[in-house]
Amino acid sequence: DHPKGSRGNPRTRAQVEKAWQYAFRDRKVKKREMRKAWIRTINAGARAQGVPYNRLVSGMRTASVDLNRKVLADLAISEPLSFLGVLEVVRANDPYLAARADAMPPVVSPFAGLEKSRQHWDDVDDSALELDDIPDFLLGGARVRETG
Repeated sequence: DHPKGSRGNPRTRAQVEKAWQYAFRDRKVKKREMRKAWIRTINAGARAQGVPYNRLVSGMRTASVDLNRKVLADLAISEPLSFLGVLEVVRANDPYLAARADAMPPVVSPFAGLEKSRQHWDDVDDSALELDDIPDFLLGGARVRETG
């Protein structure tokens, strides 16, 4: 209940009680901040596919999809294809989104551009690249100078 060595000093007792108050308050603030972060993540993932956050939540309620914000945020980051599946269920069950289906951009896989990028880098001929062609600042001082 009291810090070591305080010997009942009323000032240290008040400091400890104030610390308890801060700890109690900040446990609530931590939960609030985590919820905000999850909502931002979900909103970014959903808007990238043309669905606003409020429509996503409303559509999930209509479709009886019971996923909390923490799980949705984790899906949006680590399992984007599963998150797209949730968005498809929401689009099918939300009347507003179903009415706007023609106006919305098609759902694009988050990995859609990777194949084109891979093909581009496979076409690059790096056999003609010489060490002298690379600027010093990119090598970070790793260039070996020949002496003599």
